[in-house]
Amino acid sequence: MATNAQVGLLVPGSFAGAPPTLAEFTAFFQRAEALGLHSLWVIDRLFHPINILDPLTLLTCAAAVTSRIRLGTAVLLCAFRNPVLMAKTTATLDYLSGGRLTLGVSLGGLANEFESLGVAMPQRVSRLRENLTIMRQLWTEPHVTFHGRYSHLDNVSMEPKPVQKPGIPILIGGRAEAVLKRSAEEADGWICGVAPGLDTPEAFRAAWQKVCRYAQAAGKDPEALEAGKLLYISVGEDRERCREQLRAFIHTYYGPQFAVDTNCAFGPPAVCAAMIQRFLDAGVKTIMLGPAWPDVEQVTRIANEVVPRLQ
Repeated sequence: MATNAQVGLLVPGSFAGAPPTLAEFTAFFQRAEALGLHSLWVIDRLFHPINILDPLTLLTCAAAVTSRIRLGTAVLLCAFRNPVLMAKTTATLDYLSGGRLTLGVSLGGLANEFESLGVAMPQRVSRLRENLTIMRQLWTEPHVTFHGRYSHLDNVSMEPKPVQKPGIPILIGGRAEAVLKRSAEEADGWICGVAPGLDTPEAFRAAWQKVCRYAQAAGKDPEALEAGKLLYISVGEDRERCREQLRAFIHTYYGPQFAVDTNCAFGPPAVCAAMIQRFLDAGVKTIMLGPAWPDVEQVTRIANEVVPRLQ
């Protein structure tokens, strides 16, 4: 691959109709690895009118049929999940995959998702921070005692530990100023989603510069932080047809307010590459390209026709 950037795939996980089969996902995962793409990323949603697959189950399927490609969540809705169960599941996945997991997390989630799990939505910031503390301790320490606001552990042990030391890399997704600061100070980097206000290269650059300044102020090296960006993609000669395919796919998940023209790369390979390059030039280190379906042909075109055009 010509580019120094890390090019990954956002695994399609939401579907208005019947989801793909395991065989279709398997072919998608294996082709991505065979073509040298960097990573596979999944999104998270608990409740939605359309079909949405569980992210960690999907990553486990990917881990089982690949051996090298990295696996990541972009992002896992961490604030309403039990931190002990998350630590166990993610440590197991990292162990079985040979140390390939990156855990992107966020405060996100809808009110009914928090309510259904008995978690007060106004507590999401303090819960996220406490959850991450507990997970890191369980990943790294032989015996853990922790008494926080929400969780209490007394001399517990969790094995196996993750393969990655000192633990699984954690990225934080979101656009609020506090999120940018937390990504720099308390995590290993930042993931930029497709939220309004961060859907242009210029907006990404401005936000990423803030993350870097916060890192420097905290005594951390900004160069060591990850900078990820989600971008939906459809490669094809008929640009309007590609745009319509993405519009239909994305509007079923995000709604009609989603701006396809700024959050997507669509059309011939050169056009897609030019859109992606703008984000790479703005500081993106890992671009996460999301096709509408786990289509082996799309993976092949991305790897063979789009990536070689990137610098």
